[in-house]
Amino acid sequence: MQIPFMLNRFLCLFLSLTLLSGCAVWKPLPRKNVLPVMPLPEIYKTYYDYPAGDLAGKVVREEEHKSYILKRYEIPLYLPAELIGKDPEILKKEVEEIEKKDQKKANDLKLLYLTRIDYYIPRNIKPGQKRPAILISSILGGTMVVDHFARYYAGRGYIAALVHRKRLYWDETRDMNQVEDHIRTSIIRLRQVIDWLLVQPEVDTNRIGAFGISYGAILHSILAAVDPRIHYHILSMPAGQLGDLIVSCPDKALTKLVKKVHEQHGWSREEIRTQLQRNIVTDPFYLAPYVPKRKVEVYVAAFDRVVGAKRSFRLWKALGKPELKILPFGHYGGILVLPYLQSQSYRSFKKHLNHCEWNGLGCWMKALGRGH
Repeated sequence: MQIPFMLNRFLCLFLSLTLLSGCAVWKPLPRKNVLPVMPLPEIYKTYYDYPAGDLAGKVVREEEHKSYILKRYEIPLYLPAELIGKDPEILKKEVEEIEKKDQKKANDLKLLYLTRIDYYIPRNIKPGQKRPAILISSILGGTMVVDHFARYYAGRGYIAALVHRKRLYWDETRDMNQVEDHIRTSIIRLRQVIDWLLVQPEVDTNRIGAFGISYGAILHSILAAVDPRIHYHILSMPAGQLGDLIVSCPDKALTKLVKKVHEQHGWSREEIRTQLQRNIVTDPFYLAPYVPKRKVEVYVAAFDRVVGAKRSFRLWKALGKPELKILPFGHYGGILVLPYLQSQSYRSFKKHLNHCEWNGLGCWMKALGRGH
């Protein structure tokens, strides 16, 4: 029996709207004898440590908007000795010269020795009041897309801290371990931003969440294992098995990197995949057993061909099958439903970050007094 064309279109539209209305949420049935979260191995505990230092930084840009104030901070980046390349003072002088001719390149190179944060502060914060804060990571393409989420959260009374990323490129003077160094540095950068957030007077340190899409979700999948100070993570279109992902991903930045490696070493794609898998330690798939399932929520784009829906599902399973939301789109199609992602993620943060972690009347009075 054939379905009439118009009826078929109506059914497709109805299915899409049903999925987007919230029925796409899959809460797996409780499993018997679920193993507790494994303790993080000592090697990982120390691998993402960094030297202590002054994180005061400075405001390099400030904008006033109707519902929030945006301040761009630049704070020092402190790295273990093995992750420091050129002497920072020499590098700074070189960047100053580059800045005279190429501001964009200079801004990227500055991220070798500093961290850039777009800090969104709601205008309606009263003196002495503290609010929940959401840590947001950039996608591989930069701060575009995720800045919409920062504005959305700030417009609803939450603080948002959007962390800029360092551009990924292939350095022919270094070996394959540079990819691992790049990812490890990104995790250390995020941990230092958490340090910075914890001393901001308007941040409620007991209510910090994190949101990431794509590359940002990959980083936050790792962060969820190695830094317990984030109380709830929303991972939109994450993936693990990074060696395979880098070789297979159609993203321009990654295809360019693979091409550079091939030109330098003459390796096939399979050989490049093997070398990456051998060198990458900071992979969500390896760290998934150490992530508390109750602190994570995963969004998967069903037709994702960028990070790959299969990789996203594999990671979700490795995470212990936490709460799952399926988007009936591809990787970039998910961007078309930004309002849905914004509202759903905000509702989740509101649910999980507003929960008091102790019992008693004092908890309820505190929650009512803050109005969040």
